[in-house]
Amino acid sequence: MTDSHLFSSTGMSALARYVRTDTLFAFNLESILAQNIAEYSLVYITNPVKASLQRLMDVANVMVFSWRSHNDALDILGFEPHLLTGNYGTAPRSQGNSRNWENVKLCLKWREQIYDMIGYIKGLEIEFFGESILLRFCKADNPELALSLINAAIENLNPQPRKIYGKLFVHLLPGNTITRGENLLASMELFGSRKAIYFGEDEADEEVFGLIDVDVFGIHIGKDENTEASRYIQSQSDLPGLITSIVGILETD
Repeated sequence: MTDSHLFSSTGMSALARYVRTDTLFAFNLESILAQNIAEYSLVYITNPVKASLQRLMDVANVMVFSWRSHNDALDILGFEPHLLTGNYGTAPRSQGNSRNWENVKLCLKWREQIYDMIGYIKGLEIEFFGESILLRFCKADNPELALSLINAAIENLNPQPRKIYGKLFVHLLPGNTITRGENLLASMELFGSRKAIYFGEDEADEEVFGLIDVDVFGIHIGKDENTEASRYIQSQSDLPGLITSIVGILETD
């Protein structure tokens, strides 16, 4: 858990040790989206955040993770980072024909079972991403009850999926999929990066924040008493200025 604001003398000193041109800068897409958008299909990235990320790409390697499909995430970004992985970072880096078809069949089976068990819940959205399933209940009349019913249904799935909880959604993945942390490690090796700076805000990011024997500086968007991140920034509105400052340092590196 961190109680350390990034914008303190000690926080900025700690960050400075990671600001290098060979560092991999990785972002959870959801943490950089415009906030408080009621309809998730209408989400977007603000121009200041987008502009700062594109400037960062000129001086360092930038990677983006998302629970969305690769194509959906790309549409939202409006530009292609050096690396973009969908399905919570479990999708292959090459988005060609490299699907795990056993996982696709398993997710199709789960989807049918979930529809049979809880498809009646008003406001529940069941999204199929090929190798994962997203259960979104933000439109449910009673989100707390909906989550309880979702968890009960998941307990009846066989084999049991890996569960990742976010803000009013549950993401289900086959147990043999690579994790976001494993994906980040492979990407660091791909780019020859010994260090990484990771920006995130949800449960899937905690695996990255908690990596051991890997030099990752985690930045949580918003203060959270339970996060393993090294530091936090107060809100997403701090991002453009922070990234611009990092770019300024890297341009003189």
